[in-house]
Amino acid sequence: MLQESFDKKDVLQAAEDFEQALPYSEENVRLVKEALQLYRQDAVYGVKAKSFFQAAAYVQDQEPVPCQVLVNLLHVSSGTCSCKDEGICRHIIAAFLYIYAHYQPIGTFVDLWKEKPANLLFSDKQQASFSLETLEGWLSFFQVEFERWEERTPARQQTMQSLYYGYLSAIKKQQPQKEELKGLYQIHTALATWKAMHTLIDKERVDPKRDFYSLNPYVEQLMDTILSSLSQMQAYAISFSLDPFLEKTTGVLRELLLKKRHFYYERVFIYEELWRSILNRPKWIKAEMAALEPVLEKDDYIEPDLGLLFLHILQKNDDLVLERVKGFKPAVFPFVLHWLAEITRRNEWKRLSKWYGQLGGIAEDYCGENLPYRELRSTVSDFFELLQKYTEQTADNKMFEHFCRKCLPYTFTEYSYFLFDKGRYTEWVEIHSMIGFSISELERDLLKEVGKSAPEALIPSYHREIAHLLRFRNRSVYKEAVRNLKKLKTLYKKAKRVEIWDQYIIRLSKQHKRLRAFQEELRKGKLIDG
Repeated sequence: MLQESFDKKDVLQAAEDFEQALPYSEENVRLVKEALQLYRQDAVYGVKAKSFFQAAAYVQDQEPVPCQVLVNLLHVSSGTCSCKDEGICRHIIAAFLYIYAHYQPIGTFVDLWKEKPANLLFSDKQQASFSLETLEGWLSFFQVEFERWEERTPARQQTMQSLYYGYLSAIKKQQPQKEELKGLYQIHTALATWKAMHTLIDKERVDPKRDFYSLNPYVEQLMDTILSSLSQMQAYAISFSLDPFLEKTTGVLRELLLKKRHFYYERVFIYEELWRSILNRPKWIKAEMAALEPVLEKDDYIEPDLGLLFLHILQKNDDLVLERVKGFKPAVFPFVLHWLAEITRRNEWKRLSKWYGQLGGIAEDYCGENLPYRELRSTVSDFFELLQKYTEQTADNKMFEHFCRKCLPYTFTEYSYFLFDKGRYTEWVEIHSMIGFSISELERDLLKEVGKSAPEALIPSYHREIAHLLRFRNRSVYKEAVRNLKKLKTLYKKAKRVEIWDQYIIRLSKQHKRLRAFQEELRKGKLIDG
């Protein structure tokens, strides 16, 4: 750790030495501003102590190759950098700021420029004081920081990566003093960055279709920030002092919801999560519904409709929601799962009975969508995870099997386990055959269990496997066929149908009498006489 590498007195003395080496001037103020910007963009990394007074670091500026920096705490002017600038450059200062921040707040370093107020290091827009103890203050601060980021970042460099590591990093480093506000502040930094991304899309700085795979990881990280902060907030009782912040958060969240088209599933998901967890107050829900209703009358995109329906679910207006869902396209099914998860979380099993009783159509239609198998399977798997919890509580096996049939082949795994657990072995074997599994591909332990309890269930599958093998003409296949014939003979004995076996093996031998190698294997296996 850096705190153990350097003496604090040396670090603080180095800060004063930087002040002496860089007396106040417009040029030096600009230099420190640029260094501060690099530090806040997390451009400094790989910092290591080379001795008790020297540190090496990398600073990623606008060039593809990072600058290699050496900071000298005892003689700051002796620091070196691989950039072309002479003397103390912004990269050396940025690396020192990284070290300094481990010992003192960065603001203390800024205050060393005695000749002018500390806010000379910031733009005029930042000179306005923002209170981080009010939501209005947060939003104003976010807006000013975004405008600063736009001003200092060339249009061609205004990417999601730059927004995430520049803008978001800058606003996350400022946070309220009150402990109970910090989690909510982190949520708002993620929301602000998400909305800023849509601003870049609107300005055509970012192309969501072309850049989808570069945007998606950052959207997922923003979601992770929101969800992890929610978990931290819910770990303790939420103070009533947060109510003014939470009530005004509804408008910020609605603004993100009403962004059109791009990442609509993720936006609706976060909207619902925040309403479910920390905004679920009858008064606020009523006000939000009133705010969304006019939007539905003007636009036909789905986000406000889904948001409104989720609010109805929180108020248990299930009949209204289920009726409305009938008019939706099957693609809405993943959102329905989120609603089912909310009701399941509340252990409201009677309520779920109504839901599952009316969802068969949309579930079946969704499985018929022209989507990649993996995507359909993933959604169906999530659905059955919820359905399994319902079945365990209600013993409604008919409902479970109903959906297994409706959603085949994507429910093969769930349905096969269900049939096996219920001892319906014939159907269990049939479903494997329907999907295309051969008897040799089934688990041996399961086959043994079926062979003991219902040997007749396996007989047709072994017949099919043997017929399939005999289409090929080589001795190794004949050996495999004989191994299966022996198993088939055992099954006929257990089923007490030996006479049928005798007829079958005689007929099979005559049918393939010209296959000498096969005849030899039959005799070796003692399945026919020599």
